[in-house]
Amino acid sequence: MVPAFTPQNVSAIGPLIVIGCIYQTLGLVLALIIREFFWVPHRFRSGLVVAGIWSNWGDVPTAVILSITASAPFKSGDSDLGVAYMSIFILVFFVTLFPLGGHQMIARDFKGPDKEIREAKDALKKKQESRLYLVAKVLRVALCRTRSAGRRPDVEELHKKQEPNESVPHNEKTEEEVLSSPTVMEEDASGIVHRSQHTKHISFSGMSPIEHVSVIASDNVPPISPRSVGHEAPDVMSLTPTVVIAATEKDFSREKPTEGRQPVATRTESVHSSTSFRITTHVLRFLRSLISPPTIAMFIAFPIALVKPLKGLFVEVVDSPIPNAPDGKPPLYFVLDTANFLGGASIPLGLICLGAALAKLKMPNTRKSIPIGAIASMAIGKLVISPILGVLIVNGFVKIGFIDENDKVLRFVTMFFSGMPTATTQVLLTQVYSGTGEAEHLSPFLIPQYALMFISTTALTAYSLRTLF
Repeated sequence: MVPAFTPQNVSAIGPLIVIGCIYQTLGLVLALIIREFFWVPHRFRSGLVVAGIWSNWGDVPTAVILSITASAPFKSGDSDLGVAYMSIFILVFFVTLFPLGGHQMIARDFKGPDKEIREAKDALKKKQESRLYLVAKVLRVALCRTRSAGRRPDVEELHKKQEPNESVPHNEKTEEEVLSSPTVMEEDASGIVHRSQHTKHISFSGMSPIEHVSVIASDNVPPISPRSVGHEAPDVMSLTPTVVIAATEKDFSREKPTEGRQPVATRTESVHSSTSFRITTHVLRFLRSLISPPTIAMFIAFPIALVKPLKGLFVEVVDSPIPNAPDGKPPLYFVLDTANFLGGASIPLGLICLGAALAKLKMPNTRKSIPIGAIASMAIGKLVISPILGVLIVNGFVKIGFIDENDKVLRFVTMFFSGMPTATTQVLLTQVYSGTGEAEHLSPFLIPQYALMFISTTALTAYSLRTLF
């Protein structure tokens, strides 16, 4: 990273971080879609999301990119630049998985009671049926509204055609007449009992919180006929008036706080203090998790690579203000030489860890416990669909100027990282959180992806080189 990054190409860090987050978002969407439409073991529902988000951005792309950029058609020094660009992807991987708490999603799978396979499949089937019914209902309602809107006559034309009929007398009463008219029970010749309207205004002084009680009997009640019911009507009819109690603003102002209850201001301050304490705790935890060898090395390397006097201490720089040592090398060149020597073992060690992780994987005993649909969908999504979207995204960013068109190494690295399988780091994390040291549900997902990787990465590399050169 120190020899590769310069003030001229340091602007590539932004696009690398953005593209890394986009790739992780695409993996998240892919995993959520698979989980909604295919059965996934109960102990692997959150693990599927982790498998979709975090891809292998370590050993496999490092080995491939170093070998390809070290030869034609790339120039000399492009391999160091490729490693520097890969370190940004590794930084995004590390920060989102550990400091931001992505690894806790794996631990969530092993909390709570276990579910039987049949029970989980039945729950998924019911969920899919309910959603299909809801979609069908929404489409049916939308179709009915479309048809009714097409057949509905113009409302304005109907209003124009209708003319008010002023010859019909209106038997209307003013509000004062209605309020002053008493309620009288009348019986006509047919035996139908009618009820006219009256209003009583009852005032209770000295009673709180009720200021006024209005007893109103509505005249909208239909006439009562003894012939309309199956039994004879009683001779005496008792009418129960409707009592409407209206509360005023004084009633609400007289409301006193309950004894032992905190005032609103005190409760608000306590909520704010607890929220600020929670936020502070999360921030401190995030900062503590950043204190690790990879992040410390990257944070130290950035200022060294960008500040010319500091960079001249480690590597040869044109017009460096730092004089060389007696051997003709920069004074601290031996530190960088030692780091490069030790870093050369990262690729074989990474491949050894990959083989060890794959060797520990065990397939489930029964075929019914293998989610074939989810496994095939995840493999196709990460190794076929994701590379296609990655190439389109990178080319789109090149057209809008977000990625430098002349930076061939940057374009190749961003394209290549879009087609990586699930990270083998999840194997170790699952073995830790499972409590049994096994990752039986993860095995069927990893093996097909790494088997298909040899074909997909070869095709992606060939297409990327053909597009760039």
